[in-house]
Amino acid sequence: MMKKYAMPFFFGVTAAALCARPAAAQEDTLARKMPAYPNVPAHAGRVLPLKDTVPVLFGQQQGASLLQSYGIVYGEELRNTPVTTLENTLYGKLAGLYLEQFSLNPGDDAASANLRSTLPLIVIDGVPRSGLSIDPEQVASVTILKDALGTAMYGMRGQNGVILVTTRHGYNGKKRISFTAQTAVQQMVKTPKFLHAHDYASLYNEALANDGRQPAYSAADLEAWRTGADPLGHPDVDWYNTVLKDQAGMQRYNLNIAGGNRISRYFVDLDYLNQQGYFKTDSRNTYPTNNFYKRYIFRSNVDVELTRSTLMNLSVYGRIRNGNEPGARTDSIFRNILSTPNNAYPVHNFDGSLAGNNQYTNNIYGQATRSGYRPTYNRNLSVDLSLRQRLDVLLQGLFVKGLASFNSYYDEALNRSKSFAVYNVALNPGADTVINQIGSDGQQSNGSSITSQTRQAYTELQLGYDSTFGKHGVSVTGLYYRDSYTDGNVLPLVNSAFSARAAYNYDLKYLLEVTMAYSYNNMYSKGNRWGYFPAVGLGWNIARENWFRDAAPAISTLKLRGSYGLVGNSLRSGYYSYLQFFNFNGTYNLGNPATGVSTIGEAALANPFLTWEKARKTNIGLDVATHNDKLQFTAEYYVNKLSDLVMYRGTNASGVIGATLPVENIGRSTQRGLELSAAYREQAGVLGYYVKGNVTFARTRVDDMDEVNRRYSWNQRTGQPVGQIFGLVADGFYQSKEDVENSATLDGYSPVPGDIKYKDLNGDGTINVFDERAIGSDKPLIFYGLTAGISWKGIDLNMVWQGVGNRNINLNGSNTWEFLNNANGAPGQAMEHHLGRWTPATAASATYPRLSVNGNVNNHRTSTFWVKDASYLRLKTLELGYTLPQHWVRYLHLQSVRAFASGYNLLTFTPLSRVDPESYLGGYPNQRIINFGVNIQL
Repeated sequence: MMKKYAMPFFFGVTAAALCARPAAAQEDTLARKMPAYPNVPAHAGRVLPLKDTVPVLFGQQQGASLLQSYGIVYGEELRNTPVTTLENTLYGKLAGLYLEQFSLNPGDDAASANLRSTLPLIVIDGVPRSGLSIDPEQVASVTILKDALGTAMYGMRGQNGVILVTTRHGYNGKKRISFTAQTAVQQMVKTPKFLHAHDYASLYNEALANDGRQPAYSAADLEAWRTGADPLGHPDVDWYNTVLKDQAGMQRYNLNIAGGNRISRYFVDLDYLNQQGYFKTDSRNTYPTNNFYKRYIFRSNVDVELTRSTLMNLSVYGRIRNGNEPGARTDSIFRNILSTPNNAYPVHNFDGSLAGNNQYTNNIYGQATRSGYRPTYNRNLSVDLSLRQRLDVLLQGLFVKGLASFNSYYDEALNRSKSFAVYNVALNPGADTVINQIGSDGQQSNGSSITSQTRQAYTELQLGYDSTFGKHGVSVTGLYYRDSYTDGNVLPLVNSAFSARAAYNYDLKYLLEVTMAYSYNNMYSKGNRWGYFPAVGLGWNIARENWFRDAAPAISTLKLRGSYGLVGNSLRSGYYSYLQFFNFNGTYNLGNPATGVSTIGEAALANPFLTWEKARKTNIGLDVATHNDKLQFTAEYYVNKLSDLVMYRGTNASGVIGATLPVENIGRSTQRGLELSAAYREQAGVLGYYVKGNVTFARTRVDDMDEVNRRYSWNQRTGQPVGQIFGLVADGFYQSKEDVENSATLDGYSPVPGDIKYKDLNGDGTINVFDERAIGSDKPLIFYGLTAGISWKGIDLNMVWQGVGNRNINLNGSNTWEFLNNANGAPGQAMEHHLGRWTPATAASATYPRLSVNGNVNNHRTSTFWVKDASYLRLKTLELGYTLPQHWVRYLHLQSVRAFASGYNLLTFTPLSRVDPESYLGGYPNQRIINFGVNIQL
């Protein structure tokens, strides 16, 4: 059942609640003791009990005194979600964090994370690292830092915000062993609906007639496809179901051990993941041809108190990722499914050979099962060593800390592909059968290549002071870090900074925080490599005023806070863009006899003045907590003014000077938004329940992009949302020749009835680029999430709803348009929605323009006809668990046993009728996952 809507009907909460699963043993992070949480944690999102400390850049801060704009979710909320990457567990849980899952291939299905309209920096255990393909069992918390106050210490890397992951550590207590086994079934959702051969051939003949050409199929052909009487000569192959299975398996097994004593503490985790793909296989192969992804992870976090004032931490992380796909490649097979009609050729000929012809030379079943295979191997190793020395003998609360980290990433791709022959069989009654071989059965390739080999060396030295004098709280941190990242054989990218933070509070009532960084990037010219980035925050907890306590004793927190600062973005600095490079342009023959002479020419012009992008960020927030923090609410409004954005000029043509223009710092834009979060939790005897959620309203605006001069205001990109879709405004279909004659002419095209008609915005009688306008939504993007749960006597039920509003997508390509040619120029596929095409008989009810072969420049151009409302609401996860009573498991000497079942992407409500709102281009499909698991703790 589809439901159309424009606005979310709830906005929920970002703090969690109590539920009844027995609490896990407490785990000690380096600076504080984390509380034990039941299955549904008492913390999540932005709002949390203010006595807790929160991970921030280069340390932790007490929640009651924190002024930064942040959100936090703890690991307990993430561990049973049946996905392969940490990003995909965060849907709907953090205000300001927008996720979209474009790629869905096994091993490459991480959602794209967008934090307040920018791509955030990933920081794991204090070190910037690439990717979040880590085991959720290893995660203690995920914090997002959104304003300048929270990220200014990263200087010219702080503009886009930070996703800060903190992993688990041991604790002072009895050893605990936890084993979790999960097995899941993956099912494809929203797969394309292709036409059967009879309908396809009928529509193809119709499209040819519309183009003034003769039909390709006779009445006898159509009858043969209708009856299915000649499956070899008139095939009707459902390629989706022929090549792909209905479902695929996924398993994950995790074993972790934690414990320790006062001197040493440890957390060790082993994790195995096996995600299978959907391709069918052939038992005759001695090698795997299905696409799959296998991951092995090891982590060891060991904390040792060398002395009563010296703490050492050694963290070792290893990850092995093995992938595989058919030799023809996964993406290529899905493209061919989209471009090969059901009547192209049978799967096999009468003798079992692979069928094909000169137009369709790649048998899709052969591509999936006979094209060899392509394994990939990825190896990651990370080693972090830190020492923290308390200097209380000099000054109570003074400390010094050093950190060194080494990370290596290695990717290798093997090519074990091979070619295969297809055979075109012509059955001639009363004559010899003619068999034509197309292609050949080649030997299997045996090649390999290193696709990525990177190394990262990170060092940090920190001096800090943290103490309280009566009602005065003071915290000061100063540090220097250097981050060197080498990709292959190129010269290293080096980021470094001198950073500092100072925070003061009086009785947790009046709050002040100042941060700064003097930041460096070696990819800029000398004199442009260092920048200064300050930020300041102020806060007032009105609830701690005596006069307010007397008036409203139930309100424990009423904190007004604000921050302002300057941060930068050096991600688009390029590779020494201030230097002029030259390329070989080819060879000229000179002299007699001719001699080849190599020539060189300028690459893109250098820009010695290129510098980092800048953002001036303002954030205003309100935090409210009542009734012992059971009910909590947060509201934040932000405005980010971005300047010196790196882009190419639009007003100058590179052809005038004969070279490619350089990138320059010429763009400006604005990001602004409102984030609301609320939570309620309650425990009434054995019954526990909670609700939490968030809603974000985000708007962007292009302030300056050196835009070319445009004749009309509606043509201008400046002033529109960043990434706005531009095109023509569709005005139905031309219904007759008279309608065509009485309408504006189309520049370069002669329309006929059934073509899409467009509005003449400037009234000049011609439809052209001057009639293009913004056709995507200009309203704020809305995204939201709701998490709720209940527990009773060992039974717990938890769910996450997640949705997006005011979102548009532009549908195009083989998953939308009819008969698009494949690589050999043969006609492509057609789908069920093409049955709604315009004909004289269906003119009043048509939902699709008249059909054409080889594309239609008028009907397929970007317009409001193809831009669709892609708002949606998903039941993202649903989990039901049962924890066995203690008296059932104590005889086995176990601490607890919990069985659970969970689902992912179970329901979707969207106005889109035929495509998934995230996976809409026709490649690897989105999927529903049903998961079963058990957790045993010793």
